[in-house]
Amino acid sequence: MKTIYLHGSPDYYGSGKVLLEILCIPGNASNALVIFPHEGPLCATIRSMGIPLYIINMGVLRRRYLNPWGIAGRVFCWIRSVIQIRKIIRHEEVDRIYVNSLNIVIGPWLKTKKELPLIWHLHEIIEQPGFLYLFLHRLLQKADTIIAVSKATKAHWEKRPLPIQIQLLYNGFSYSQSISNATVPLATCPKAPIVNNIVLGMVGRIQQWKGQSYLLSIIQELILLPGIKEIGSFKVLIAGDAYPGSEYLVKELQKEIEERKLTAYVEYLGYQKDIPILLQQLDLLIVPSLKPDPLPTVVLEAMVAQRAVVATPQGGCLEMIEDNVTGFFIPLEDAKASSKILLDLMLQKNKLEEAGRQGQKRAQALFSLESFQRGWREILS
Repeated sequence: MKTIYLHGSPDYYGSGKVLLEILCIPGNASNALVIFPHEGPLCATIRSMGIPLYIINMGVLRRRYLNPWGIAGRVFCWIRSVIQIRKIIRHEEVDRIYVNSLNIVIGPWLKTKKELPLIWHLHEIIEQPGFLYLFLHRLLQKADTIIAVSKATKAHWEKRPLPIQIQLLYNGFSYSQSISNATVPLATCPKAPIVNNIVLGMVGRIQQWKGQSYLLSIIQELILLPGIKEIGSFKVLIAGDAYPGSEYLVKELQKEIEERKLTAYVEYLGYQKDIPILLQQLDLLIVPSLKPDPLPTVVLEAMVAQRAVVATPQGGCLEMIEDNVTGFFIPLEDAKASSKILLDLMLQKNKLEEAGRQGQKRAQALFSLESFQRGWREILS
């Protein structure tokens, strides 16, 4: 079936990588058209696959637009993009619509007179504001097939106000591809440290709820603990960038690192495309999210790369990490307690290595690319 794929951010973060995995399923790329709101790193990859790519401002919904002027601007973009995309659908004789994320809301208005099947892939858990949850929930009722990336995501969107049926499909990850990528020389990762006894890392969008500031609070407590001297040198790498229009968050993060006097310990790397290469330099990946993260792809990448993971106990991480076996949990918004857990793990490098080995086994068993592709075919058959 010829499918048009709508995606709100053309980069190599979680949902973008999932889109690539879907397009790589045999038969999908040859019957695909892709729409992004602007140019980005993913565009070159899509074009290299021979897939027709359109750049159309679809009025991607971000929290910064949740004000009267912002909503008015979004509505204008929605109307204009629906007209443009409907023309493409008719001209290309599209058979179905796939929307990869809830920040693209125009799916129900694209069905045209043919009533094309609408597939909606959920990568978000949105708790507040309540009116946004209700608005998006109402739109989801218009979809023919809804896919959630985790049990936490599925339960969140099924709970109210009207029942909707959602299919569970865990993201998959290619073990062989990750290992191949990791053989690239480490020097390709800019500004990476050469020698440190322990290297910690965080990878993700620069957003308040992702917890970069919380991580800095933990590190600030960590360097005050008496036992830190036993570690010797250590480094914390933070990778990722902000959404277009929110670049000020990066400046705020860099300023916070300086104000907390952590420049000797923390290094901001910016956007990194080759995450498997970066992960090879880490002893431990930290996911300090302040809100439920549906199914952070970087956790899967770390597990595949035999890297232990520390995360706050919520969202998809509870399904991905087996506590004290493949990873470890730290409390929410308790930097002092979290720093003590972190120090204990840093003092037991063999424990981190064993957790990494167990994590790789768990990833291969539960989150393989093969199981993802099989599940995709079963849901859409």
